[in-house]
Amino acid sequence: MAVFKKSAPAAEPFRVPSLGEVDADYREIEQKISALQADQSATTREISVLEQDIHRRPAPAVRAGVAALIGEVVDTTLEARPARLRELRQHAQDIEAAVEILRRRLADRRASASAAVRAAVKDEYGRRVGAVAEALKEASAAHLELVDLIDQLEREDVSWVALGPMQPRFLGDPRDGHVQRYLKEAKELGYVD
Repeated sequence: MAVFKKSAPAAEPFRVPSLGEVDADYREIEQKISALQADQSATTREISVLEQDIHRRPAPAVRAGVAALIGEVVDTTLEARPARLRELRQHAQDIEAAVEILRRRLADRRASASAAVRAAVKDEYGRRVGAVAEALKEASAAHLELVDLIDQLEREDVSWVALGPMQPRFLGDPRDGHVQRYLKEAKELGYVD
């Protein structure tokens, strides 16, 4: 009977926290905006239903009080619709104004929330920049070896292009190109030694 080793559980992939996760004020503003937008959707639907009803069932020619005096019966709810429609439209405008104010506050809050996210991801960011730098160092070394081989072929006057000119020009100059600039910047920012 074979004994199986338990493998270590896979590490959770790194996830950048949202601005709202690191800043309670930012999250609160986001939640207020979301609630107002839900209210705005409901208000817009109610306005639409009311407008359709007004179009479909116009108000009676005489007010309910006058109709009662002359012995007629009218649906009194029909008279209240224009006032309700005005009220709903005003509410929709108020929501729009409130959302705009909250969006400005959210924009003001974004800088401090972003700083908190940056602090939370700095180590992982540095680790990944370092990994790219190491891979680029290896690519640069391989590039230099290829250039050395090509130089030898050309010194020997060998017609070598039939091999396929597979020079990684996207890396830039092998001695002072894109790779070297990336590594220099990563070093200046303190991500690599």
